[in-house]
Amino acid sequence: MKSIAIGIFSLLCLVSSLTAQTKPLIMRHADSLSVSRKVGYLILKGHVYFVHDSAQFKTERAVWNRDVDMVQFDGGFLFTHPGGFVQASSGNYQKKTEIASATGNVIAKDSAGTYALFGEHLIYDRKNEILTLPLHPRLQQYEVQKDSTIDTLTIVAEQIIYKKADEYAEAFKNVKLTQKDLTATCDTAYLDKKNSWLALTGSPKFFMDGYELSGDSIFVVIDQESRSLKSALVIRNAHGVQEEPGKDSLPGKHVEAEGDTLYAEFKDQKISRLYVNLNARGFFYESDLKNYRNTLDGNRLDISFKDGKLDSALVSGNAASTYFYVKNDRSIAGKNEAAGDTISVTFKAGEISRLKMLGDKTLASGRYYNLEKELTKKTDSTTVEEEKPQ
Repeated sequence: MKSIAIGIFSLLCLVSSLTAQTKPLIMRHADSLSVSRKVGYLILKGHVYFVHDSAQFKTERAVWNRDVDMVQFDGGFLFTHPGGFVQASSGNYQKKTEIASATGNVIAKDSAGTYALFGEHLIYDRKNEILTLPLHPRLQQYEVQKDSTIDTLTIVAEQIIYKKADEYAEAFKNVKLTQKDLTATCDTAYLDKKNSWLALTGSPKFFMDGYELSGDSIFVVIDQESRSLKSALVIRNAHGVQEEPGKDSLPGKHVEAEGDTLYAEFKDQKISRLYVNLNARGFFYESDLKNYRNTLDGNRLDISFKDGKLDSALVSGNAASTYFYVKNDRSIAGKNEAAGDTISVTFKAGEISRLKMLGDKTLASGRYYNLEKELTKKTDSTTVEEEKPQ
């Protein structure tokens, strides 16, 4: 008797759809059905199955408000469509707006296996293919590499909006993004997977295997083929750091640059160029000589790296530099100070091998301080031989 009533009701829905402008919400199956005519409710229990166009809804209990064409699902909620599925503890769907809402242990995935969303609440705008997760969500995007491994990009925040058709995500408040050895934090993030870029605003910080970038905003471009970092642009209060750990008996190296704008290029996950514009300031030192900072200051600073190591530097516009000469025994032999319109520096094995000064508006000048000689003068005569560097 129950199945007959349900069958008759489904038939009526189907007949009424012939004159409707939009496809109806149809109940296909339920183990039991209760009707409240006064309030226009249908209560369905047991293996409940609804269909609307290409979307399907399954649950153990549902309340259908026919007056507004909205169904509330409880006891598990599974919403499937050609593009993917949404699974949760409960949910609802309104036919007129084509908006589905899911609550409790929400999981949403696409049919191609390229993304997944997790959270406690999700609102899905089926018409515009927009998913909104307002409560501590997590977004994961998957990319199959050439070696068949899967590279996973993960974003956690307090709110995430994902536009499926555009492969575009917006994340707000306490945002953290991770991928391989890359980590980024900020207040707001915009990720465009289709066009391979990432924008970070609100005290952003970007970390990647020994490199750190920070500023008012950061714009990152991803290489589409290798899915690795291609370039990074930092705007206002820009600050970049490179840390190279020591190896064997060699000390680690520290390179730091700051200015109004900073641009970095990467190759094979290693920095290849660092450009700083307006009020540029850079310095570098070795881990065992932190108090001896070699500096490069000017209006613009352009540093090139070879295999991730310092190769050359060009400072232009009121350029000034300070460089300490280090002996093989790691003692400081002297200090060189230079100034001019432009200073060109060439490095070899992390050490300055050539420094060239050019003057136009500003007269080029250089001065060398023999620190060993000064040390000898200041040392007591009875301990000169013991203190003198070898």
